[in-house]
Amino acid sequence: MSTAETAQPSLVSTINFTLGKVALATIIIMSAIVFTLHYIDYDHLYLDHINYEARSLLAGVKNGPDGLTFTLPPHMTRYDEDRQLAYGFRVLDTNGRPIATKQDTLLGELSPWSAGFANASELWFVKVDSEEPFHFAGGRRFRVGDRDVLIEMMTRGDPAGVHWRVLVLETAEDIGLPVLPLTLLIPAATFIAVRRALQPLAGAARQAETVNPADATQRLKLGGMPRETAAFASAINRLMERVSALVQSEKIFIATAAHELRTPLAVMLLELEKIDHRRARRLEADVKGMAECVNRLVLLARLETLQPPEMKELDLAAVAREAVERLRPWAGAQDHKIDIRVKNPSKLRGDPVAVREALQNLVENAVKHTPAGTSICVTVGPDKTITVEDSGPGLANEAPDQLFQPFRKGNSASAGSGLGLTIVRQAVELHRGSIQVGRSSSLGGAMFRLSFA
Repeated sequence: MSTAETAQPSLVSTINFTLGKVALATIIIMSAIVFTLHYIDYDHLYLDHINYEARSLLAGVKNGPDGLTFTLPPHMTRYDEDRQLAYGFRVLDTNGRPIATKQDTLLGELSPWSAGFANASELWFVKVDSEEPFHFAGGRRFRVGDRDVLIEMMTRGDPAGVHWRVLVLETAEDIGLPVLPLTLLIPAATFIAVRRALQPLAGAARQAETVNPADATQRLKLGGMPRETAAFASAINRLMERVSALVQSEKIFIATAAHELRTPLAVMLLELEKIDHRRARRLEADVKGMAECVNRLVLLARLETLQPPEMKELDLAAVAREAVERLRPWAGAQDHKIDIRVKNPSKLRGDPVAVREALQNLVENAVKHTPAGTSICVTVGPDKTITVEDSGPGLANEAPDQLFQPFRKGNSASAGSGLGLTIVRQAVELHRGSIQVGRSSSLGGAMFRLSFA
């Protein structure tokens, strides 16, 4: 995957992020609505306030061997501060005995439990001043161990703002329990659903990575794809058909043009050989270079259009020996020595012409781009590999991929068409193999290793 692709945001993360923002906005809006509804419903808020305060006071009640005891919880400092006149409470057992009290005069007048505790209710509530908000009193019955305890409280104006805490807690309870699980479940479910929906598209992307534009038979498989994904993949298939047709027509054009040029060039060489003149020799060398370029273009077109290759059982050592023997006289004439070594190669099912041409082009390159006296070593094996090394100056500081570009020569002053390594790459790709390039070999020069699948 390229850097540009990794920089793009994931569709799954984008959808989940959007849903997360929607869920957060929903929670905020619902919380504001519920908070407001609780606040304007004073009767409901007063009852929630009584429950909250009674439970807070209940935390200070302990059931011991000598009966119930009470210690004011540390966080309830409002009963001992300057605002204590606005608050009061009573903690009673079921016999009416006060366990703890604070500002209980008003509570004694208002509490229905003061008349008797035999039939004490579970909850009571009364407004102290119907005109003023947060002037009320109430109580609740609780069970502590094996004993009942009655807790009463009253507030006049709530200067400590306890009702705000009550509102927040009630809102969180009303919103959190039903909504929070959904906010977690929806992104998780969406993540799984989108991942499953995109799996066919991801599979199509992996297929597209292996597509060879020269192969007109390769297409993305549409089975199992959703309708929208299948429509996109079908469009890609139609595009591949057009690209394949264009590539094939270009190759046919190049091959036809190169083939048509071979005969006129051969005739020109024959005529030039008859002319005994120094300028004719220079022209003859140029025509030979053109003929070599045309021959390589024809060979390259053959390799590119050979789909699938003409597979046969090959003995790599035999193919390599044949190629080296063909080139030995030519290389020797230029003061180059070629050795061949065989190291337990495996049988290869491949196209003999393509394999031989790949090796010949590597050896020819080694001869052309190294000084006289250079040694060249061809190693066949292990497995399905052929390695060509030389004792020359090595490769220039150039990216290996650039070496295999058409018409690109390692040395602009050297002879050749710049198609040799392109033919090597095409021959190896025809066998789904790979090429390893080394800037220095065991002989000190360049190294090319062909691995065939």
